[in-house]
Amino acid sequence: MRRGDENELLVLGNAEKYLGFDRPDAASRELRAATQWAEEKRRCVLLLANRQRLDMAAQAILAKSANLCAGLALAQKIGTGVYSWQTEHWMGAGAAAEAQTHVLGHDVSGALRLLREEPDALAARPALDLFLVHATRSSLDGNTPPPQWQLYDDLPALTAAAGGAVAATVLLDTGTSQRETLADAVSGLRRQCGSRLKILVRESGNRRLRRNEEQLLLQLGANLVLPAELRFASAVSLIHALQPAVYQRRNHLEPQILRNASLPPTDRGYLPPARFAEMVRKTVQRSGAIQISSTLVILSPAGGIRPWEMLAPDRFRRTGDLCTADTLQAYLFLFACGEADVPAALRNQFSLPVTDLADSETRCPDNASILQALTRLENQPDPSPPRPRDGARAASAKGPAHVALRRLPLRRRDKDGETIDV
Repeated sequence: MRRGDENELLVLGNAEKYLGFDRPDAASRELRAATQWAEEKRRCVLLLANRQRLDMAAQAILAKSANLCAGLALAQKIGTGVYSWQTEHWMGAGAAAEAQTHVLGHDVSGALRLLREEPDALAARPALDLFLVHATRSSLDGNTPPPQWQLYDDLPALTAAAGGAVAATVLLDTGTSQRETLADAVSGLRRQCGSRLKILVRESGNRRLRRNEEQLLLQLGANLVLPAELRFASAVSLIHALQPAVYQRRNHLEPQILRNASLPPTDRGYLPPARFAEMVRKTVQRSGAIQISSTLVILSPAGGIRPWEMLAPDRFRRTGDLCTADTLQAYLFLFACGEADVPAALRNQFSLPVTDLADSETRCPDNASILQALTRLENQPDPSPPRPRDGARAASAKGPAHVALRRLPLRRRDKDGETIDV
């Protein structure tokens, strides 16, 4: 930039290195000073900070101090060539913008452009089928449907009949279709019919969806997943309530990318710390594209227990659930497990209550906190404790050790003094 030029853009990268975003007073003071300098020099200054280098507290301080600036925007890669752009406020050359979220993608020239939601021709069709419901027979679980419902024996028959729907409702089931077939049907109907079609998936039979499977269907185009515990009458009420709804969760990633993002890690149980950190990092970065919530649990063992003695790898039965330990703590990664489901998951992983084994328990319920914990694990000086033995039971500092007992035959003496077995 030439000296004396005005109204030019000055871009400063790695702002987190020289601005005190980790200290509230310093952040406000330094941002205020930068604003005054820009006004005096008639410069437009754009500060770029790497969110991966800011912990949650620093990000909160930055968001609170941003009212001193003309705008704050958060950018994040959400897939291959696709980015989210979320503005808290923005006063640029045009009209001031309030809080907004956009999805950006690359055009043929490589420039970032706002992605359109739906073709105009698809959005302009008249909604003459608003009260029509297409449903598979299996989704009813033997219940009698309302008279205006159209029933189909299988998924292919339903998708063929509903291919030209505009604002109707489609009720699918999990009991009669494979995971891939159901995902293809949801994706195809949403792409073909547009955002006014309501797509509901009901758990039926013995088929229950894991959280990652449910999230995949929602990202591919389903409005709602109805749990098996929901009574049919309540499901009918929900369908009526959703009739004016419009699908808002449009994802611009290719369906195959979404499917790959929903898959759990191929490993299960114990991994060495370095391999554990690598696998978990790749998993949360991939699954973050469809907002799958996983949890990392960090346990500090009670006195007398070493971290790796807490782990019983053979109890990790779900694909994608991983564990490791360093010299100080044990780590458990629970794939597609929300924080509310952690207590039940821990009961499955340990034969004793966690409170008997650990002095403290820390939960990382989002991808940002998980990645920060992995960085700390990788920075441990010697993160390679002995591997826990398969089948080992966790020791307890409060209870006696379990000793295997063997029953021996009872013996007594006869009247002549000889011992005999009873």
